[in-house]
Formats: sequence, structure tokens, C-alpha cells
Amino acid sequence: MTPARTLPRLALAASGWVALLATTLPDAAPLRVATVTAFLLVCPGLAAVLALRPAAPAHGMPRYAVLEAALLSLVLGLALATLVAVGLFLGGAFTATRGVVVLAALTSVLALLPRRHHARERDGEVQPDEGGGGGRGGP
Repeated sequence: MTPARTLPRLALAASGWVALLATTLPDAAPLRVATVTAFLLVCPGLAAVLALRPAAPAHGMPRYAVLEAALLSLVLGLALATLVAVGLFLGGAFTATRGVVVLAALTSVLALLPRRHHARERDGEVQPDEGGGGGRGGP
């Protein structure tokens, strides 16, 4: 893996720990609010998208794929933050710092996972089963 591909992933892995460091600032400090909000909205979702999608081809991604990845990153980040908060609430252990720690660890793990290198199928064709029947109990 080239440094051009490694450095952004390392920065993404470190982003949660920077947000955790920002939680030591006084409450409602603008730097704290901006850092933690940016982390919560972007980084866990982006790490999940990077971990689950195959690597981009050498010629780059089409414009719609960039928008798709950005929107998916935002939605996944909000979903992960919600799941972590609910889990901590149900466990009776919720604090903002604990939530950021869990999300920082999750983001680091997802960002440092190796990328898949095979291309996704985009044609939408369904391949027939070789075994026949299709599991419906028919002949």
C-alpha cells in the first residue's frame, strides 16, 4: 500500500482520539464543539464505508459515486453514534466521553482494516442457481 493511500486512513484512525482529546477542553468551547461534532458526523461513517466497499479503481470514481459515498458516510456515522449512545444508555454507563471512546475505537478498527480489491457488480443481473429448484420445494 502506498503512503498516499495509507496516510488518510491513519489520519481517519487518529481522528477519534483527537476528538477525545478535545473533550478535555472546557464545556461549550468552540474548538471542542467543532472537533467532536465533525468527528461524530463524518469519521465513523467514513471508516465504515471505506471498510465495506472495495478499493476505487485507478482511474477514480464517477461523480455520483463520490456523492453516494459522502451521503452514506453521513448516515452511517449518525447510525453508529445512535447505536453506541443507546447501548451505553441501556447499560447505565452513558457519558459523552465514553461514547466518543467507543466510537474512536470503532473508527480506528474500521479505518485500519485492509481494503477489498475486487470490483462490485453493478449490472443488477441475477445469476440463476446451478442446483435448480431455487429452494421453493418444487420439482
